[in-house]
Amino acid sequence: MNNDLITNWLTLTHIQMNVTNELEANLQEKHDLSLKEFYLLLFLSEAPDKKLKLQKLESMVGLSQSAVSRLVSRFEAKGCGALQRHACDNDRRSIYTSLTPIGQDKLDKSQVTFKEILLAAFPKIEVEQLLQQMLKLKQ
Repeated sequence: MNNDLITNWLTLTHIQMNVTNELEANLQEKHDLSLKEFYLLLFLSEAPDKKLKLQKLESMVGLSQSAVSRLVSRFEAKGCGALQRHACDNDRRSIYTSLTPIGQDKLDKSQVTFKEILLAAFPKIEVEQLLQQMLKLKQ
């Protein structure tokens, strides 16, 4: 059982790494987006008013505060107009990042690629079987 658990874990991380690499390559090639930039756009699109404080984005994107700030800065430096930063009205020390209509359009187009890669990597029946096996192992 213990070796099965380790083997399954290694298999899962290998699959995840391969899919992540494929997502990264396709998003870069087709949409000039890194995977972290895609996640940034996605989380902003799902937020109320399509804006979030940088501190909130840290935990969502999985980066440190300085790394998120650099990510947003690099994204802005591309000059595509997808994001806008502004100070919080209540707390001038807090910075909001918001998604612009251009950013939403970029996200909408890149989501098509993202979903195609996931569907190719994980046919529905295989995903359901994998999740069921993982749940059994957990129990």
